[in-house]
Amino acid sequence: MKKIVFLFTLVILVISTQAQLKPDIDRSKIKKSAPATAPAPPPPVNKTTAPASTPPLAYNLTSVRVKIRTGSDNKEFPSFVYAVFHRRNPPQGEPMSFSQAALSNEMKINSTTEFGLNRNSNLAGETKLEAFQSTGLRFFIEYRPNLIFDAWKIENVTLVLEFRDQFGNLHPTLGNKEIVFSNANGFLNADYRYLECTTDGYFATLTAFIRRPN
Repeated sequence: MKKIVFLFTLVILVISTQAQLKPDIDRSKIKKSAPATAPAPPPPVNKTTAPASTPPLAYNLTSVRVKIRTGSDNKEFPSFVYAVFHRRNPPQGEPMSFSQAALSNEMKINSTTEFGLNRNSNLAGETKLEAFQSTGLRFFIEYRPNLIFDAWKIENVTLVLEFRDQFGNLHPTLGNKEIVFSNANGFLNADYRYLECTTDGYFATLTAFIRRPN
């Protein structure tokens, strides 16, 4: 019986000793772990809009200038000169593209006279580069002498064509296209009044001849 009492007392003593050795934890100082947060959403993707497609370049004839070399017989004042420029063999009823009416100034002997042609305001697609490339071009002069015996000696004719796109920029190779009709020479008078010049679609000279009115 004494052994049982002794063992019981010993157990009580051990339990109380362990309780005294256990540290007193201040639960207020325990750091609570922060709750898990959801990951941040990815940054928005910058969607770049595709650039607007550039329209194809469309070239038109915007200017025609004429240089006429007069030889040994001048064009006297006030004899008239009419100059007309358009596509070669145009459809019937197509208006003249560019023209200059009633040039009455003197063109002196052995001199070069330069003048511009006026664009016809009633044109639709007749001045497109493709239109001239498909047919070539035609340029002719009508001479009306003031006196029946007057004559005018022409040595050569040069055309200067200006093609621009819809933005006003010159064509890279045809921006100032010069066409020289070195075979455009002879006398214009009251009988043989027309000088006619033509090119192909590449603007290479074909013919230049003096003729009577049809």
